[in-house]
Amino acid sequence: MGDGIGGPVMDCLSDNMFRMYVTHFRKDNSEEYSKLEKVQIVKVENDTSPQTERTLEDLEQALKGKFVTCNVQYRDKKTDTLFCNVFIQNPPEGF
Repeated sequence: MGDGIGGPVMDCLSDNMFRMYVTHFRKDNSEEYSKLEKVQIVKVENDTSPQTERTLEDLEQALKGKFVTCNVQYRDKKTDTLFCNVFIQNPPEGF
């Protein structure tokens, strides 16, 4: 896909999955996205914690309430889950 979306992480569902409130879209996206999307992490960039096995609590501490951008790899049609590379960001101006 190669699409990009961004927004705050609402809650973590497992050690590698979360729901985000989508507030930002790349202008050249080829797909449509809902306001609330479930994201399966392929890779986390800009994470300050070591890349070892994570627990749900580790993921909540790293991501919950933070603004992230996601480079969408693909959507699993059966589970309606996005598989993404996730980047922890500073929130945009005025967010």
